[in-house]
Amino acid sequence: MDPPRGDQMTENKKTEVTFWQHLTELLDRLRIILYSLIISTIIVMGVPLNFSSSNPFYTTITSFVIKNLQERFLIENVELLPVSLIAPLEVYVQISFILGIILSLPVISYELYKFFNPALYKSEKKSISLFVLSFVGLYLFGLVLGYFYIVPITIRTFFSFSGLLFLPPIYNFAEFFSVVGMTLLTSGLIFTIPLYLIILVKTGIIRTDQIRKNRKYLYGGLVILIAIIDPEPGLVTEFLVFLPILILMEISILIAKRMEKTS
Repeated sequence: MDPPRGDQMTENKKTEVTFWQHLTELLDRLRIILYSLIISTIIVMGVPLNFSSSNPFYTTITSFVIKNLQERFLIENVELLPVSLIAPLEVYVQISFILGIILSLPVISYELYKFFNPALYKSEKKSISLFVLSFVGLYLFGLVLGYFYIVPITIRTFFSFSGLLFLPPIYNFAEFFSVVGMTLLTSGLIFTIPLYLIILVKTGIIRTDQIRKNRKYLYGGLVILIAIIDPEPGLVTEFLVFLPILILMEISILIAKRMEKTS
């Protein structure tokens, strides 16, 4: 085999440098996201909503949310038990982390956009703001949908099986909040997927005709993805999440098609 020529070695070196540059940039942006998550999580864990010198156990953002979730999603006669000694701490940290993600949404969306669109011109600064607002808006839309519809229906469906099997309505405290918290988090994340599709089209990685041609595989993959990341997958939950995301994906394809024509 002939040894690589000088121009080929230069090209290989450039490719290697580019790869490490991208990897370094990704790690830097993930570090910023991590710092944002840590700071936001500490804020919701420790900042008091009310404080009394006579009561050291003041209400924090996290404890307020935990109480609200219990009042909203628990039905009458259902009892939650902290089966293990550390269950309350696990729930407190888990809900705090989810709230930290929600507070960090602007930072997360900004860093993701900057990584996927490194060659931004000054005229594209408006696109960053639009992406951040769209990311936060879609995530909050999924979160609200999960809070008012997906989680209540899912939880009530699971509770109903206890009655069918004549079991006492007593549940694990940590497991209940794991299902509620992860379902809410999943509902928000799933609804940001259309934005990634638009970015992939904008950067020329894929084209809308390819998406349309392989639509059945795309939606089949989404159903599988929902089933995987949902802590307690079920037909009711999957349908409630998939139907709105299907509509958003179709709208995203139309937007991406217009972007192709103007590019």
